[in-house]
Amino acid sequence: MEPEAGKDLRLLQLSLIAKIIASFTHEVKNHLAFIKESAGLIGDVMESRKSLSKEDVQQSLEVLRSIRDQIGKTSDLCNYLNRFAHRMDYPTCTFNVNESMEELVVLLHRIAHQKRITLSKDFLKDIPVTHSDPSRIQFIAFCFLEDMIKRLDKNARIVVQTDSSRDSIKIQIIAEGSFMAEIEEKSRCSFELLQVISKSLGINLLQEDRKMTITIPRSS
Repeated sequence: MEPEAGKDLRLLQLSLIAKIIASFTHEVKNHLAFIKESAGLIGDVMESRKSLSKEDVQQSLEVLRSIRDQIGKTSDLCNYLNRFAHRMDYPTCTFNVNESMEELVVLLHRIAHQKRITLSKDFLKDIPVTHSDPSRIQFIAFCFLEDMIKRLDKNARIVVQTDSSRDSIKIQIIAEGSFMAEIEEKSRCSFELLQVISKSLGINLLQEDRKMTITIPRSS
């Protein structure tokens, strides 16, 4: 990769990491606020009653179940962020494309939700593993996703699909809905830079109006 392209990639990767972390911390704060409020509700019930009725006990149990579920969601979110971070441990490795794309879908949920855009997945079950650089492939997919989130109007949908053939694995990012006539901010990830990155990885990119396709050669 050319030195200037490598510098641009590093800066944009830092931007990706910053946005992921910002979205993650907001989600965790919301989860913790729910847990705090729920725990306070149980405390109020306990303090306001000399003895607990069956209704009080049932209400408290329901709140405790909600707290348990919320803690589980927070733990899952932390696991996704941890996996995302460790994608950068090795320049190349054998990895599962579904898992890497699921991380992006989960971690970008809040960013899409703020625009009232639904992010959904349609993954091929039991997709074979491949050998490449998962962090840079995630970066390419992130650039496509961020661009669509910026361009799509509210109540739109973005579908992340995966598929496999004898020779390749495909990631398709498909927009469903109306595009805004104007957008306030243009994507900083130029398609030319993404082409440079993809060429260094031996993968192919196809950009269409409503669909972006990343084609990764199957490992031998």
